[in-house]
Amino acid sequence: MKLANYLRLVPVFGRCLWRLPFRHLVYMAKLLRYENPHHLNGKIYVNSFFPAYPSGAFDKLFETIFNGWRVPFSTYFAVTDQCPYKCPHCSYGKHVKGSLDTQKAIEVIEQIKSIGTITIGFTGGEPLVRDDIVELVESVGNDTASVMFSTGYNLTAETAKKLFDAGLDCMTIGIESDDPEEHDRIRGVSGSFETAINAIRLSLDAGLYTAISTIASRDKLDSGMLERLAEFANVAGVHEFRILEPIPTGSLSERDEEILTADESKQIAAFHKRWNRRGKGASVTSFAHLESDETFGCGAGFHHLFVDAVGNVCPCDLTPLKLGNVLEEPLYDIWIRMSKWFDMPRCGCLMKELCDKSGVMHKEGELPICVERSEQLCEEFKRKDKLPVVFANLFARRKPSNPPSNRRQSEKPPHK
Repeated sequence: MKLANYLRLVPVFGRCLWRLPFRHLVYMAKLLRYENPHHLNGKIYVNSFFPAYPSGAFDKLFETIFNGWRVPFSTYFAVTDQCPYKCPHCSYGKHVKGSLDTQKAIEVIEQIKSIGTITIGFTGGEPLVRDDIVELVESVGNDTASVMFSTGYNLTAETAKKLFDAGLDCMTIGIESDDPEEHDRIRGVSGSFETAINAIRLSLDAGLYTAISTIASRDKLDSGMLERLAEFANVAGVHEFRILEPIPTGSLSERDEEILTADESKQIAAFHKRWNRRGKGASVTSFAHLESDETFGCGAGFHHLFVDAVGNVCPCDLTPLKLGNVLEEPLYDIWIRMSKWFDMPRCGCLMKELCDKSGVMHKEGELPICVERSEQLCEEFKRKDKLPVVFANLFARRKPSNPPSNRRQSEKPPHK
């Protein structure tokens, strides 16, 4: 990261002195070497994992850290199960069908906010198929960040501008190849590449912080596709290139061979660091680095949460273990109950471990897995003693505690 960006973030570190362990602050400063922040609309975006600074969501993040609360840094909400494409890697494949009407969806968003969530991610399916998506984004408010994960389908200039005005913090559009024919083949629909490219342009024109994302399959890693997509991001003028790893869930269930090896994940993490050290163009943001043991680790059920299109609550969007439903009980109660198994972040991906050691995805039909079996698996695969480095430093003085209840929002689940 450039010196100028460090200087812009000096006030942030100043707020932390005497309130957080010094070694944590030093370590975080070192990690920033591997990021390439962007400046947009008067704010600094380190990457789409963190709220922009300054903002109400950023203030909430720091209040959470200062108080040592166990709250989701991000909660992804699948606002629909519908999508015009047929991607073989879709993490929502095999999930139970259905969706909530506008009022119920807004009530779910209020519940998500009530447990202290810092960033709400709108996913699906394809969230832009909803006619009320702008209204849902607007309901997030100013004290919580919002990110949308889309294929670009159905985005118009008018909708992009409305999303900007509604406060959307980041638009992320999936690109599976820099070759239009290959991208269309993966999506299963001709013209999907052109649609995505048009959506990128519309998002940028509307003033939105814009990212592209891709699934880092072994073929993409071996063929140099990740480097080409990073260059593609530069040419397109987007702010960020997000790299996800294939996980055998949803449509990839029973495809354990798709899991990258530890060495392959390290290659992606090294690319993340190497690219961002250049300090120019689109930044690279990879789960392989940010969720590694040397950084934040796996936050499933601790600093990440997932609510599906019919209200089922899972530790993350890639771990289809049902631990309750927000239509049947308050999300706050579900979240507190989950602390029995998710009291801290863990080293290593929970879903990878489940697939590797239990073969769980080979035995289940419709997702998510029922509550009883999910609780058994959570107990069986509880976190071991070791913590990811960031949290080992952060919690050196004290352990995290559950957040205070906001009963005005969490007292009752939405009506069925």
